[in-house]
Amino acid sequence: MVDGRRLDDMSADIDEAAARWHLAQADDDMDWAAFTDWLEADPRHRDAYDAIALVDDRIDAAGPALHLRAADLTPERRSPRWGAWSAIAAVVIAAVLGLLYQGWRAGEPTVIAYRTGPGQVRTIHLADGSRAILAPGSVLRVPASREQALTLDGSAFFDVRHDVGRPLTVQAGRYTIRDVGTRFDIAVGEGMVRVAVAEGEVAVSSRNRGDAMAVVAGRALTMQGQGRGVLQPIDVSTVGGWRSGPLVYDDVPLGLVVADIARASGTAVTVDHAVAERRFSGMIAQGDGLRMARSLAALTGLALRVDGDAIHLADRTAR
Repeated sequence: MVDGRRLDDMSADIDEAAARWHLAQADDDMDWAAFTDWLEADPRHRDAYDAIALVDDRIDAAGPALHLRAADLTPERRSPRWGAWSAIAAVVIAAVLGLLYQGWRAGEPTVIAYRTGPGQVRTIHLADGSRAILAPGSVLRVPASREQALTLDGSAFFDVRHDVGRPLTVQAGRYTIRDVGTRFDIAVGEGMVRVAVAEGEVAVSSRNRGDAMAVVAGRALTMQGQGRGVLQPIDVSTVGGWRSGPLVYDDVPLGLVVADIARASGTAVTVDHAVAERRFSGMIAQGDGLRMARSLAALTGLALRVDGDAIHLADRTAR
C-alpha cells in the first residue's frame, strides 16, 4: 500500500529543492552542471522548477499590489500593532503564493512572460540550463510545455545548452528560429527580424516557406516580408553587444537600429519607411532617446524632427 504521507513529504522536498535552485541562480558561483543533473534526474523536478518560476514571475507582475508602503510608517508613527499586521500580511502573501502554486499544479495552461522596461536588462535561466538575456523594452514568453516555442517581442541574446534531443525554438514575428546549442541574438522591429550568430548554427524558417535557412557563426540573416532575407558576414563581437555597453552595429538596417533606440530609452522614435532598410555600421552610446536619436542622425545624415514626446528620422531630401 502506498503511504500518502510519504508521497506528500517527497513532493515537499522536491518543491523546496526547486525553490533553492531558483534562488541560487542569482549567485555568481551557481553550479549549472549540478542544476542540470537535478533537473534530468526526475520529470517532477522540471515540473516543480517551472512552478516556482511561474510564481516568481507572477509576484513580479503583482509587485505594486503586494508592496507595503514602509515609508509611510516611520518608527514614530508605527503602533505596537505593527508587528501583528506584518504577521497577517505575511500569512496573506503566503496564501496568495499557495493559490498560485496550486493553480499551476491543477493543470492551468501557463506561459511565463518576462518583461524589461527602458534601460533594463534581464537574465532568464531556462529549465534546460540555457540562458536568455532580454534587452530593454522587450518581452519573452516561455511556455510550460517544451514542445512549444518561446515567443520574442523585442530583442534578446540566447546562450543555449547543447542538447540534440531538446532543441530550443523561438518565434520572432513570422519567423521561427531553431537551435540545438549555440549563442545568438534576435532583434525584432519595424517589420524586420534579424538573427546574428556568434557561435554554432541556427535554422530559420517561416510559415510561408517549408525550407529552413541555416545561419552559422559569423553570419547574420535579416528578413522582411515574404522574401528569403539577406545573409551577410558580421563581426561576432557585435552579437549581443548591447548587454554591456553602447549599441554597436555592423551593417544593420536603420529600422532595427531605431527600434533598439526606442526600446532602450522608452522614447517613441521612428524612422521613415523609405530609409528603414538603409544599412548602418557604428556605435551609439545608451542614454535618453533624444540624445541617441541625434547621434544616429549625425552619423547617417538623416533629418531629425521632434513632435512633442515623439522623434522621427527621415531622409533630408524627402519632402
